[in-house]
Amino acid sequence: MRNSEYFELLFQSSKEVTPYLNGHFVNQTDCAHADPQLHISKNNSEQIKALYDRLSKISPESGKAYWLTRTWDLLCWQPVYIAFISIYQLRALPNIKEMSQEIKADFVAGYTFHHSDLTFGTNEHLISSVALQLSELFSSYREDISQWTRIRPGFTHHLLADGLLNCIVKLQTYLPTLSNEYLLEQAKLWLEAFSLPNKHLSSLQIDRNTNQLRLVRTSCCLVYKCDGRKLCPDCPRHPDNKR
Repeated sequence: MRNSEYFELLFQSSKEVTPYLNGHFVNQTDCAHADPQLHISKNNSEQIKALYDRLSKISPESGKAYWLTRTWDLLCWQPVYIAFISIYQLRALPNIKEMSQEIKADFVAGYTFHHSDLTFGTNEHLISSVALQLSELFSSYREDISQWTRIRPGFTHHLLADGLLNCIVKLQTYLPTLSNEYLLEQAKLWLEAFSLPNKHLSSLQIDRNTNQLRLVRTSCCLVYKCDGRKLCPDCPRHPDNKR
């Protein structure tokens, strides 16, 4: 396939996962009307702060810890999802670090690639490559946020580990032929590539009813602090997940 065909497949596969994951190449005619975009080449501090402020106004009762957690999750979810879709469905890796992300009011949805370069290789090679890209991208976001509030690396590392393992579990939903053993091996590769401790693997458990993997996160998104919201099923605070 030509590189353009890989990207078309990526965009199609992304929207099948969720319509919010809407990707395209940059179109100069649309630039003037585009939503605010995040890109590693610029200082995104003000845009991220504006997102954080909108979240605080929508859920003033939830508090600063929730607003920061939600902001971070919104910044990272698309790059992580795209990495998994690219590696396990396309067997190729685009330059995710250099893509733009769109901010839409209180959400981050939509992404733009500016280059058609692709990297090919084994899963292990591609996971190592994307870990370098995403580590640099997420570090830049953390630096942007640190201009107006404290954000600890340990805090973001826990959220990243949970995000990666969540995608491992979702892989089994979209590719049900993948065995638990294979997915656990892949989970270990992802954690090692990001220099995250293997102890996070204990968050993955085999459900006795379905014989499939399920995740009990190490971090809490704190959404239960929002009026009318409850604990997530995979939350470590949930009674069903207490050990």
